[in-house]
Formats: sequence, C-alpha cells, structure tokens
Amino acid sequence: MKKRPGYRRHLASAYVRIYRPLAPRGRRRFSFDQRMARWWTRLDVIAYRHFRLSLGVKALGVDDVLVLRTRGRRSGQVREVLVAYVELDGSPVVCGANGGWDHVPAWFVNLRAGGPVEIERHGRRQVVRPVVLEGEAGEAGLSAVLCAFPHVGLYRSRTRRSFPLVRLETIDAPPGALAADETAATRRGPLLVSASSG
Repeated sequence: MKKRPGYRRHLASAYVRIYRPLAPRGRRRFSFDQRMARWWTRLDVIAYRHFRLSLGVKALGVDDVLVLRTRGRRSGQVREVLVAYVELDGSPVVCGANGGWDHVPAWFVNLRAGGPVEIERHGRRQVVRPVVLEGEAGEAGLSAVLCAFPHVGLYRSRTRRSFPLVRLETIDAPPGALAADETAATRRGPLLVSASSG
C-alpha cells in the first residue's frame, strides 16, 4: 500500500487540512518559532540518520530522502535538513516546495548564496554542485517530482510562487569542506548555477 501514489496523496491531504490552518503564515517573526523549527529539523535529521525514520518527509509516504548540508548565509554555521528527491539523469533533484508556503525554503537561500554543499544518502556523504533547472529541464524535473510525490501538487495550489528545482551534481571532491574555515570553504565551494534547455 505504501508504494501507491494515492497513499501519499491521502496523507498529504490530511496534513494540509489539519496542520496548515493552525500554522502561522508568512515568514517566522519570533525567535521562539525559529528555534523550534531548527530543533525540529535537527531531530528529524537525527531520527533519519540513526533509525532511518523521519517525523516530516517520510511521514507522507516518501522513501527517497537525503540529508542536505549547507552553510548558513548569515550565521556561517552548518545547516542540515532532510529533503525528498527524485533521480533524474543519474543525479538527485530536489524541489523547494517548503510545504506550500509563500517563501522559498531556507536551504535554497543558502544554496543561492554559494558555498560548499554536501548530501548524505545511503550512508555516504558527497560534495555536490547545485544547478537550478529552468526551461524544458525544469518542466521535466517538475513532471518527475509530481509523478513521484503527488502531494507537491497540493502544495502548489496553496501558493502563487513557483517551486525551484535543483539538481545536485556530484563533483570530484572529498567531503568535509563544510567543516573547514568559513572563508576558505565559501571561496572554494560550488556556486548555484542555472541549467535550461530549449
């Protein structure tokens, strides 16, 4: 039952109807909300890393998830978040749906700011180069995301913004750049570029 798209759609619909009306809209304005969101994200990553469970993404019936590691554009600290992905042309593609909120997720803002980016999946950590998909490449990526994760269609109906799609291309570099000095890591880290076709 877990592999059927309807299973995911049913859970996502329940999430939207129950939790979304109770959650604050727009950007988080209070430090308490920000701290709670960060602790929830950390707990989610820990649960996935040690028990292969997730309190968020996998609760919607999503099995293909990875840990995305970026450097905070303001704090300079390493940020980890669990995101769903689809495999496209041999590389994982992630979608900045952010639950249908009117602003892009923080991890995408960190990607856009540049700096080293790493992913962790199947017990392996890899350095990647983020590439924004646009044009025909973006349409193909969106079709793949909607096919794999029908609940993203529900999120799209809740906002007018477009969801950025990012392909995470593995590059030949040893993991650990995020643990290095902030200035040096940012200088040699991959930049967010765009890819379009047509």
